[in-house]
Amino acid sequence: MNWRIVVLLVGVLVAGISQGLTLPLLSLILEKQGTSVLVNGLNAAALYIGAILIVLFAVPLLRRFGYKTLILGGLVTVLASTFGFVVFSDPLWWIVLRFLVGMGDSLLHYTTQTWLTEMTPENQRGRIISMYGMMYGLGFGIGPLGINLLPFGQWVPFVVMGAALAMTGTLFMPLRNEKPAVLPGERNRIRSFKLYTMIWFPVLAPLLFGFMEAALNVNFPIYAVKRGISEAWISILLPAFVLGSLFFEVPIGILSDRIGPKIILRLCSLGGALAFLCIPLFGESKFALLILLVIGGIFVGSFFALGLVYMAEILPRALLPAGNMLASIHYDAGSLIGPGLSGAGMELFSNQALFYMLGGALVLFAGAELLFRRKQVVDEVEMQE
Repeated sequence: MNWRIVVLLVGVLVAGISQGLTLPLLSLILEKQGTSVLVNGLNAAALYIGAILIVLFAVPLLRRFGYKTLILGGLVTVLASTFGFVVFSDPLWWIVLRFLVGMGDSLLHYTTQTWLTEMTPENQRGRIISMYGMMYGLGFGIGPLGINLLPFGQWVPFVVMGAALAMTGTLFMPLRNEKPAVLPGERNRIRSFKLYTMIWFPVLAPLLFGFMEAALNVNFPIYAVKRGISEAWISILLPAFVLGSLFFEVPIGILSDRIGPKIILRLCSLGGALAFLCIPLFGESKFALLILLVIGGIFVGSFFALGLVYMAEILPRALLPAGNMLASIHYDAGSLIGPGLSGAGMELFSNQALFYMLGGALVLFAGAELLFRRKQVVDEVEMQE
């Protein structure tokens, strides 16, 4: 593994820590201030609005400025916004800061995943992209542990996170800036018009992963508080979902190189649905909740990476920036919908609605897989070569 891949993976790790800490930390602070579940979820939506808006311009920005420049731009934006949470305590300012964090995180994730999918040989793509997902998941799992810094001061978690982001930025400085390959203008427009019809199922996986991830990290702390679970337990239970994926994501990625990501996605969606739908039956036990969240993470923690692998398997290399843009938009859209929709379900029905919605979404995804025909997609792409 070359140094460039190592640096990209470290950058994704730290970005995951940032997002894994910010989502539950701000939710807890707002909950203590008496903010409703629905308003809390809508407040968090600002992050994903920023993410979606910036990724719409990501392809032309990437072609003009290159991979390294966009990664550093994303890091600087997240760094400045993180310190902004220390300076500004008004929740209205937090909406603006969350919007900026979303822009920076989206640039960072889009650029690193596109660079990795473009540079990785096809026979190693499942392993490398799954390592990308594993590092992000590891960071996302470590992030909530920063909640335990709150007793030292509300500003302490943000300052520690900002310092980690600053140190990460220095690792990217020695890398050579590169730009992706582009197609001739007319062919690129024709391909882009048909792109979504070619990869609609692979990009549903990032959408569903974003939905689950954001819904859990924003609304699970609220679910837990209402059930009398302590903050210390919350900091253990939240990483449990990610922990399940850490030990299995790379083996699942390697397995997808051998038997295909589509089959793996089908099996994992059904296994994850079963785990989430069982949580309301055993929700009285913290240990049962811990085990079921770990099992859920094992099955669905690889969704984002598997979606990218399947998409890269279908598309020519020159179309990967556009394909990754669609994957990022779907991930951000799922993250935007997740907190508000699941929060509304919890408020209108019951706290258990969070897990019924997650399990139901996975069942629908498994059904959608039956409608997707990979051979037709491959033939259509080859006809345009």
